[in-house]
Amino acid sequence: MECSTLIKNIRKRLGSGREKKNNEFVWKEKNAELIDLINQGKVEEALDVGQAVVDYVDRTYRRDSREKATSYNNMGMAFLLNKDYELAEQCFREALDMRKRIFGDDHNEVAIVLLNLVQLYKAQAQEIFLANRLETEA
Repeated sequence: MECSTLIKNIRKRLGSGREKKNNEFVWKEKNAELIDLINQGKVEEALDVGQAVVDYVDRTYRRDSREKATSYNNMGMAFLLNKDYELAEQCFREALDMRKRIFGDDHNEVAIVLLNLVQLYKAQAQEIFLANRLETEA
């Protein structure tokens, strides 16, 4: 078998470098769109784009990848913005587990997700305080 044929067969089995670069480009583009929507407070659009991003990374990337962990973290932010605290926590915890497996416990990427969990718990606590304050005033 010729060397060039052998290389083509190996690339087919492993996936070409172009394919990986294309996947990364698509992910970066969609992830940036999701972050913009979250920052603009466009909840419904962020949830739609976020779901598409998570579906994409679940199909495209291995179990533990930076892209997948980041996508789950950002989807958690979209759910937090929507005040869907249970789903936000699930996404943050999934992102946290992935980042711990990828980077170890003492890494900045892990700390970012921990801070997002703090933000989630703070929002929940504020809602509880507000509800109790309104009950005592009534």
